[in-house]
Amino acid sequence: MRILSIIGTKDTGKTTLVTRLIKGLTNKGYKVGTIKHTHGSFDFPGKDTERHRKAGAKIVTGAGKETFFLTPKEKDIKWIISTIPFIEEIDFLIIEGFKKMEFANISTSIENEFTIKKVDPFSLKDEEFNRILQLIEKRTYGLLLGLNCGKCGFESCKEFARAKIRGDADDINCKSQFKKAMLRINGNPTPLNPFVQKIMSKTITGMVESLQREETEIDKIEIIIK
Repeated sequence: MRILSIIGTKDTGKTTLVTRLIKGLTNKGYKVGTIKHTHGSFDFPGKDTERHRKAGAKIVTGAGKETFFLTPKEKDIKWIISTIPFIEEIDFLIIEGFKKMEFANISTSIENEFTIKKVDPFSLKDEEFNRILQLIEKRTYGLLLGLNCGKCGFESCKEFARAKIRGDADDINCKSQFKKAMLRINGNPTPLNPFVQKIMSKTITGMVESLQREETEIDKIEIIIK
């Protein structure tokens, strides 16, 4: 899962750009997810969710044709990102906001060292937009946790990220992304290199396969220790 942040000041077209990127990447066959950063609340005033929360519910869950969770606790962005693969497997995660995070970004106003391109969403022509989609495919990367394993050919995760942004590593991807196993301690994702992921995956899968249970094909195993 690769991450792209859309950053910019208020009323510069961030949401306009996000919706266009969702459609563009989806049309290319990718599965896309989004995160919206807000300084306010996501509650629905006057609805049952608000009544439940005011009554003292610590978490409000809606279950039907769609599912949502409302909790009064602000979760760390890395926790949110690392949770998404447990809910839905996607190719690109587009984040609106979080300009201080070290994700590849497209800016609608002020640039920083992780900016791939600065654009005006309101005057963006189709030809230029298609070139931006190509840049996103080549220069975005997943959640980097500072493992600094060097398997990508760079000394550190930050050097790898900078090279991706510059276009010096278009054909190189992080070798230690979540593939076989994920570890989170106290909610914080913990970096695992491919070898450790493989060992954990094979060990736990072997243990589960030895249990007396109805034979079903194992697709994913989840373990929570508290």
